[in-house]
Amino acid sequence: MAEQDRGLADRSRWNAGRRVEVGERVVVRRHLEAGQSSHLYTDVMGHVIALDPELVVRRESGEEVRIPDPDIAVLKVLPPRPVRARDIRAHEYAGALAWPGTEFELVDGWFCRAGDDWSYRGNSAVPVLPWASCGELDGVRDWYAARGLPLRLVAVDRLVDADRMMLDGVPVDHSRVRADRELLLCTADSRELLARVDATVPADARPEVVLADSPDDDWLALYHATAGLDPERVRPAMLATAGLGGTAPDSVGPGGVGPDSTAPDRVGPDSVGTDSVGPDSVGTESVRPVGGEPGPGGHVVFARVEHGGDLAAIARGAVTAGPDGAPRIAVSCVQTADAHRRRGLAEVVTGALVDWGRSLGAEECHLHVFADNSAGRGLWAKLGLAPHHSMRHLVVVEGSTPRSARSDPG
Repeated sequence: MAEQDRGLADRSRWNAGRRVEVGERVVVRRHLEAGQSSHLYTDVMGHVIALDPELVVRRESGEEVRIPDPDIAVLKVLPPRPVRARDIRAHEYAGALAWPGTEFELVDGWFCRAGDDWSYRGNSAVPVLPWASCGELDGVRDWYAARGLPLRLVAVDRLVDADRMMLDGVPVDHSRVRADRELLLCTADSRELLARVDATVPADARPEVVLADSPDDDWLALYHATAGLDPERVRPAMLATAGLGGTAPDSVGPGGVGPDSTAPDRVGPDSVGTDSVGPDSVGTESVRPVGGEPGPGGHVVFARVEHGGDLAAIARGAVTAGPDGAPRIAVSCVQTADAHRRRGLAEVVTGALVDWGRSLGAEECHLHVFADNSAGRGLWAKLGLAPHHSMRHLVVVEGSTPRSARSDPG
């Protein structure tokens, strides 16, 4: 449960009954003590990271300001900052590097990826550079055609105009375009998300989480998109990540695990810190891209929780960074076995991955959820994951047979 706001929302009539919650962006007018300033008040703007026993606001500089209740003169909840196109692009680039398929290349500003024919992300091009345009798709079309694949795009809101597709200098007939369901990319501050996990499932009540460098066969059998498929067919795309220039430190091998690693990491009540990765954790260096063409890089781990000998919950985590240089943890493939639902295991495995991501410098978490998946959106909203932007996957077909529907992301 989210912490109670203890009536803090009533400190401003502009809140109109809106509750103050962890993760909200606020401005607080606080009383100053005698001698602190010639003014009676000062304003603190930032995001709420704690409400109990007193309000804590983190400024954009990273400074955390504790404000006792008696010092609060006015507290106003602010709307989220407007999302800039370059921020959308940075998130999309980092996300594409987290799921690059087994083959990828930049073509006319699009990140073309192939080798994954079972997930909704598979064999699709993402607009990652400012000059990516739906008006110039011949090169992207030819890249996929050379691999026997149709032209499939991620039409990201505000980055490209899918209504103006051009091939060979001719507008694409809309009857040839098949659109999948709308997807939302949701983001959250890693520390705020972990605070919400702590409030939902206390550390001393959590089961042990194992972080491994590769998904076992039973892991792939539990995930709905790969259940029933040959593990050797799907594992390469699961393991794949990429980076820009030199993102991966030399000490980290494929899959994000150091070359001397011999055992998976374990996360649980006995770990150092709250839901943290232990001293032999998978990867310990921050990702810092230097720019350039996409190539080897990134880090990936696979979380699993067992109960009574059964695999109860799983998730995949990948840390990558776009051209803005900010490492982000992409969480996906979150799945709980039917017999173990409603125990907070999705929150537990997500928290374990986000904590691991922070060890690599990732202070933001992001994931996909379908816009019409109300249950999934409710779960992620509880952890502070808010929609950042939307997108759709589009495929341009030659005939009248549409591409088969894609399964829900996890």
